[in-house]
Parts: sequence; structure tokens; C-alpha cells
Amino acid sequence: MATTPMTLFAGLCADLPPPALAELRTAVQAHYAELVAAQAKDELIAVDLAELLATHLDTLLASAHLFTADARADLVGAARYFISDKDTIPDLKPCTGLDDDVQVFNHVARALGRPDLVITE
Repeated sequence: MATTPMTLFAGLCADLPPPALAELRTAVQAHYAELVAAQAKDELIAVDLAELLATHLDTLLASAHLFTADARADLVGAARYFISDKDTIPDLKPCTGLDDDVQVFNHVARALGRPDLVITE
């Protein structure tokens, strides 16, 4: 049976203390920078989606203290999914590499009551 984005995401969810959340924010920005650098070699890498994901994840991680432990765990799972190199579609795959990351993020944005952050591109 194939692994789905949501199955992988579920395994990445965990509540973290504030210092670890700060480290995760840094890792999200670093992954975005890696994707931007990779686009120099392959212009079809979806850095527009990467920017939206990184920006929206940062917004949510900055206010993580306002969420319940379960909601924070979901947010952590979405951020870990974005920075992972073992998700269902490699982020460096031209055009569609971030589609699974967007699916996971949108699930979490809706669950957190932030439909304004849902990515529709």
C-alpha cells in the first residue's frame, strides 16, 4: 500500500516547547532558501508555492503559543513535512514537488481555523 501525505504527516505531529518551535521556524526558512537556490538549476521548481508555505508556516509558528497542544502538534507536523526530504513527492520535483506539502498545510490551516491561509495556487 502506498504511503499518503496524510499518513506521513500524522507521524510527524508532536507538541514542542518554545525553543524547539523557534528552531523549527529557522528550519522552515532554511528549506525555503534551499529551494530558491535549487531553482537556479531548474527553473520549474515551485518556489512560488515554497514562499507561500514558508510564509504561512512562519505566521502560524509565531503564534503557536495561542494554540492547544493538539493544534500545535498538527502545526509542527505540517512544518516538519515541509522540511522533510522523505515526503511523498520530492520537493525538488519540477512543478509538482510541493503539491503534497500544500495538501498537508491546507489541512492544518483549516483545522486551526485559518482558512485565510489556505493555498489555492
